[in-house]
Amino acid sequence: MKLALALLATLALHAAQAPVTAPAKDRLSALPARANVAGMGGLQTSSRITFAAEGARLHSLEATFAFPDRARWTLAPEGARAGDRSIVFRCGQAFFELAPQQATARLVSESGPEDAQWRASLAAVEVRRALFLWPDGFAWEGDAARKSVKLPGGESLVAELGADGLPTALYVGGERAGRERFDALAWREQRGRKIPASFDFSVDGARIWREEVVTFETRAQVLDSFFLPAELRPDAAPVASGPRIVSVDVPRSHELRVELPDGTEWSAVKERWQAALAPYARPAGDGWRLEGGALVELDERGAPRAILLRFKPGLGSAPEGVLSVREHGALALSLPSAPSSLAESLATLRGALPPNARVARTFARFPTAPALDAVPFQLFLALEPAP
Repeated sequence: MKLALALLATLALHAAQAPVTAPAKDRLSALPARANVAGMGGLQTSSRITFAAEGARLHSLEATFAFPDRARWTLAPEGARAGDRSIVFRCGQAFFELAPQQATARLVSESGPEDAQWRASLAAVEVRRALFLWPDGFAWEGDAARKSVKLPGGESLVAELGADGLPTALYVGGERAGRERFDALAWREQRGRKIPASFDFSVDGARIWREEVVTFETRAQVLDSFFLPAELRPDAAPVASGPRIVSVDVPRSHELRVELPDGTEWSAVKERWQAALAPYARPAGDGWRLEGGALVELDERGAPRAILLRFKPGLGSAPEGVLSVREHGALALSLPSAPSSLAESLATLRGALPPNARVARTFARFPTAPALDAVPFQLFLALEPAP
């Protein structure tokens, strides 16, 4: 993951270790209210990254923005192991980084515009937001060939424009080291809006990678806590007793959903799971492969609704029906012994929902075949903002 760490360096997010001083609840409560930009409630993009370095693995980059002052990027190799990723967070004034295989993030800066590290971090985040929002979200000034905008603290963004008014290059202006630049831009139209299709990313004139934009969504169905490292989030609503409920992030996955017949009992789930995975148990060559463990989607009472097969990407096309599921926040509860009532366990989990959140879906993850006595297993509530 040296390349991923190099990415964090190019984002100007490497600095001396800084202590975390403000409690998580203060950071979240201090966030300004969400607002739309040009009718968009947020941005969620995924990209395929080809590094310029010879022999580098393909990577994916997931970026999520909510307006204002919320951003999160996750960089990971294709087919990465759990934890083999780098994450950059912006939550209001605070910037954090989570390095590969680390359980806790470090605070980079929350000192504001008077701090050079904070200004560089802001510019690194905002130049990408400016590219994907073009021409919205910023008060651009200039002529038909070149426009610029000042950021808090004095850094600037510069766009060089083609005859069609779209940027041919967009970059952080000035003379300091570590300035980011996007060029060799190609654009495409999606739902009446011009969006980046592919571009080069460089730092101080050195090309780092070529980026191909795979998906572009004009919303951010995540809670504000998604923009804060998990260990710094407010505790889940307390429960009277039993195992601790924790806030977690579910990484991006590639998933095939196999619907179960109504009324399927848990005693029949293992056999149906085995039948669902059998066609994919022996992939050819370097093709797409099943991940380990077993996942079952549940209804609110804990009855099984669907088998969820997750795949690690490989060469060639994904198996038919496989969909990408974006990374998202969730509440998780580990059950060390077979529950007397799965419905009661889920009710306890729902009782810990944070304010302004609702359940997007419910699922259980088993270490091997799905069965209620295959302990320990985990229950998850995937979360999204309540309307």
